[in-house]
Amino acid sequence: MRHALALGLVLLFAACDSAPPSQTSAQRAELRTIDSAPPRPAQLDPPPVLNDEAPPLKPKTVAENPVVLTPEDEKLRAQLPFSPAIAMDPIDGSKISIRAVTPTFEYKGKVYYFTNEANKRTFAANPDGILKGGFTKL
Repeated sequence: MRHALALGLVLLFAACDSAPPSQTSAQRAELRTIDSAPPRPAQLDPPPVLNDEAPPLKPKTVAENPVVLTPEDEKLRAQLPFSPAIAMDPIDGSKISIRAVTPTFEYKGKVYYFTNEANKRTFAANPDGILKGGFTKL
């Protein structure tokens, strides 16, 4: 019985006093427990930042020649069933601000608006061909 007790004490002291052969003293120094670790979180590196994500913003400019509407223009725009009063020329595809002097042509119950009289005459010569074939002046 004395031998068993002595052997047990030797094994107990050996297990508590020395680390397993696979651990070195540096590894034992890195071993942390909940009691030995600092209470604050570890500092992390900030995420990488992209420097050139987009081109710089364009400066806002005010129109040099703002469109001044006449009372006739306002009256015409008030009668339109849609807003804003902007149309597209079927000949060249340009946007038109509808005014009282804007050339128009009615075809099959629909009103078409044009940027100039030449485009209106081109459309009037062959409206079906223009509407089926797309823009003629691009």
